[in-house]
Amino acid sequence: MISKLSRREQILLLIAFVALVIGLYYYFPYQWITEEQQTLQDEIDTLDSEILTARERIEEIPELEEELAQLEEERAELLEAAIREPEEILAALNVFSRQSGMTINSYSKGNREDGHPLSLNYEGDYHSFLQMMRMVDEWDYRLLVEDFSLSVNEEELNLSMNYFFHQPDELAEFIAEEEE
Repeated sequence: MISKLSRREQILLLIAFVALVIGLYYYFPYQWITEEQQTLQDEIDTLDSEILTARERIEEIPELEEELAQLEEERAELLEAAIREPEEILAALNVFSRQSGMTINSYSKGNREDGHPLSLNYEGDYHSFLQMMRMVDEWDYRLLVEDFSLSVNEEELNLSMNYFFHQPDELAEFIAEEEE
């Protein structure tokens, strides 16, 4: 069949075949290179966006450091405000006793590493006692009634109460740091 073609047609057919082989040889590697180039471009774009995000975070560092410093100052102020001395606790209990109509006959205070033990003797009626205990209960969750004894003389109640005011560990650490 090829022999029936003229010399010119055979040369054209050979040129077309060579062009087809060269074209296929060029197209498939070129296609692979194009796909690889697109993959690399996608990776570059991803890395660029990560770099932008990292730069934005780096630019936020001074603002975050300022905010951290403010929060640390606020924490120190709050912790300092939360530190209670035994006299302060006794003063609050004295206010509660006056507001409720109870009388403090005597008190004693102690000092332990984790807080302040207090002993108070009260005198008053039943309703005054309930009102004062509500005030104590609502005042500060760290004030714990450890022990109490109750005796009745006619219409008066005589109470002996042992309180313990807990200083949290974080406060104890803060106090130690402040003393250093």
